[in-house]
Amino acid sequence: MAELDIKRLTGTLGAIVTGVDLSQQLAPSIVGALKHEFFKHLVLFFPDQKIDDADQYRFVNLFGDPYIHPLARLMGMTEARVERIVDSSESRPFQDRWHTDVSFDTSPPTAGTLRAIEIPVVGGDTLWASTRDAYDALPSALRERINGMRAIHDSGAGEAFIEKIGRELTEKLREAYPGTEHEIVQRHPVTGRRHLYVNRQFTRRIVGLDPNDSEDLLETLYRHIENPNLQLRHRWTEGDVGLWDERATWHFAVADHYPQRREMARMIVSSAGL
Repeated sequence: MAELDIKRLTGTLGAIVTGVDLSQQLAPSIVGALKHEFFKHLVLFFPDQKIDDADQYRFVNLFGDPYIHPLARLMGMTEARVERIVDSSESRPFQDRWHTDVSFDTSPPTAGTLRAIEIPVVGGDTLWASTRDAYDALPSALRERINGMRAIHDSGAGEAFIEKIGRELTEKLREAYPGTEHEIVQRHPVTGRRHLYVNRQFTRRIVGLDPNDSEDLLETLYRHIENPNLQLRHRWTEGDVGLWDERATWHFAVADHYPQRREMARMIVSSAGL
């Protein structure tokens, strides 16, 4: 197998990896090198991969343990699987908002993958933002202020959930997962670097603050993370595989392709140690 070639995409996050075939069992030395690059760059792209669901499942499980979405748990699923995200004229996209996946879970995902199966002629890009670099770029006074603060995360209004699975199951989700607390500033267990852990989609309020003060502070953090200097934008090509750190990044699936069809395969994992 050819030697890994890593090309940085921006000054803050993201890299393209070539010289690896994800349809094959990877040697321990290659896995170690990929993990190093993953935690360094937070988002990796592997172009022109000819893999199926089983290959994607095997690959992402190198970076954590199989994760079952809370909705799937409520529906009785006991084994994680590669899922399809299909946008079309019959199924409109809902992920065109900044978020990190399922932060309302007590043990949320730590890494995610997307595989591009069908890409529209125009549009359908995905953006990522580094909450690690966002923390580093905060004024020191603000870093000191938020250190030790905690925020409540919940499933929110559930607009996408209601349309896709119905109001009854969405209400059951809210009952089973009414909200959980996470520290706003977290230290990454692998790199030791701090990152912010709040997002527009699932973070509801800061514990112990007046509602108005909580809203103002969260908005300050959100706008700071939304700075284009902290972001990358990826134009998908069929066969691309993307891998990202769910803790130290946000992502945003641009919906400008709608109603063109876009099909992606997603698999996410969670692990306390990665």
